[in-house]
Amino acid sequence: MTLILLFSLIHLGVSIGIIGQYRKYSSFLGPQIGLAGYNLAISIFGLAAGIVGLFAFMTDSPKIGKIVCGISAAVGIMALASLVTAIIVNAKSISYVGNRFKSRMSIYGSDSDARTVIDKFQTNYQCCGAYTWLDWANVDLVAPNATITTTMMTTTAITNTATTTSTSTSTTTTTTSGSGKSAVLNQEASPANIRRRKRQAVSSYGDIIGLPILFGVVFPYSCCTSDALTVTDGTITYCVSNQNGAVNHFYTNGCIKDLDTIAGNQSMGFGVINCFLIVLSFVAIPLLWKMSASV
Repeated sequence: MTLILLFSLIHLGVSIGIIGQYRKYSSFLGPQIGLAGYNLAISIFGLAAGIVGLFAFMTDSPKIGKIVCGISAAVGIMALASLVTAIIVNAKSISYVGNRFKSRMSIYGSDSDARTVIDKFQTNYQCCGAYTWLDWANVDLVAPNATITTTMMTTTAITNTATTTSTSTSTTTTTTSGSGKSAVLNQEASPANIRRRKRQAVSSYGDIIGLPILFGVVFPYSCCTSDALTVTDGTITYCVSNQNGAVNHFYTNGCIKDLDTIAGNQSMGFGVINCFLIVLSFVAIPLLWKMSASV
């Protein structure tokens, strides 16, 4: 009974700790929080069985012993149910947390609760998006007054320059323009610039080799580090992956790995404790029953 009391105290502390620490992420960890609440009830029954069982042994009371047999049986059955549930929850955790996180991402711009829980998690765990930061490209976020380098903007700039050059009417200017163009072409064809372009083509942008800097993604501010450039739309702050044509400072790893680790650790932690409670509870029942029958 002492061991039942000890493991029930551990169970109680773990359950309260999980509920207190991760309740703010209940949008992602709903089954784990529910399992923690259920195990909180198991720990209370276990404490009752341990305390009353010790009292029964000290007083040699057959009536109290039979009561403790019933409580121990309840603890064992509840712990067994919790163990099975923990195994099922752990097996399905990665798909569940992934779907929940992506569903909150899809309503980030319109739902304040979704913004709160995503920003808390991304900030605390220094992650961005579900599986990768590129997941935010599928969310319709708009950063006002942000300088985002895109293929369209770059093409437009080149077209405007070409138009300005072609409208020149002076022969001298045209000759100079042609000489300048040749000089530019020669400069671009130099070995140093060729090597530079090759390095840019295979450089890492957001930990993805070969991704062009022209590809811009709008993030929540929680995706970016403290030294990142940000823009504000009313009460919502964003940052852009390629702000001002350069790579911004942001987290590149997705959040699902951290969420799945948390969910798995919680489920398996409960499973281990419940294994001990199952064994101890069902071992205590015949001992208590024998004690009650012998008195």
